[in-house]
Amino acid sequence: MVLLSKKAGGMQARLVSPTELKLLLEPTRWRILKLLTAGPNYASAVARELGLNEQLVHYHFNQLKKSGVISVVRTEEKRGALTRFFGVKDHAFAVLLREEWEEAPVPKVLKGFYTKGAFDGKIVVGSPDPHGPFQARARDGFYAADLALYLGSLSSSAKPCVRLDTEVRDDELKGNVVLVGGPIVNLITARINDSLPIRIATGERHSVYSEKTGKHYYESSGFVLRTKSPWGKGELLVVAGKSIAGTKAAILSIVQSAELLTGSNVVKGVDLDGDGVVDAAEILE
Repeated sequence: MVLLSKKAGGMQARLVSPTELKLLLEPTRWRILKLLTAGPNYASAVARELGLNEQLVHYHFNQLKKSGVISVVRTEEKRGALTRFFGVKDHAFAVLLREEWEEAPVPKVLKGFYTKGAFDGKIVVGSPDPHGPFQARARDGFYAADLALYLGSLSSSAKPCVRLDTEVRDDELKGNVVLVGGPIVNLITARINDSLPIRIATGERHSVYSEKTGKHYYESSGFVLRTKSPWGKGELLVVAGKSIAGTKAAILSIVQSAELLTGSNVVKGVDLDGDGVVDAAEILE
């Protein structure tokens, strides 16, 4: 059997025997665990709260400690003696009858961006300050919060992974990278834009250009492009638009319909509820 425990950083799995599981689920022990979820406590206080013999509570504490589900979180002096406060390590458990445990399915467009169930990469957004040859301010960076929330929902743990284009180091680009924003507002996108099969065509009138079809797309167009990273052995995902609305549309296409993306897609933002704000994305190719 596999016992899954819910921790702050994600899910942790370990093999347990039926005997170990039975010890954990013993009724009195389970009552003690539920009480400890409210906060760390000590044996005599738990005994009073549950109407149990204090020695019995000490026994159950020792068994739960051996099982690895509680631990001493602090000690205090009470009436001249050192009192140990115990707290739970996990606030949720699940039992799998098979030893194999599969992570939440990751859409094809994001394959390779997760290692052992955790997001593995850097998200690079444009700086909100004037920068680059166009002295542009990136106004689409905050939409990356929606993207990060979605990427995190597929991850078993979280760690800082967002960088501004003006501060990211070259060595940080050697792994998996997600670029948010076009070449006007994101200097890292600008480095590779001209070599991409789908890119932003800059000029008198910006557009999203697709080499595959030879078409230019205007309005609130954007694209999602998955390719090998030019900086290392990692994967590269470019999520960009000809304007802030286009980048938002590209992000929405992942958040709302990632399973429909091939990794080489042109999208367009649409306003479904008629309030003048892009709230969904249509895949054009």
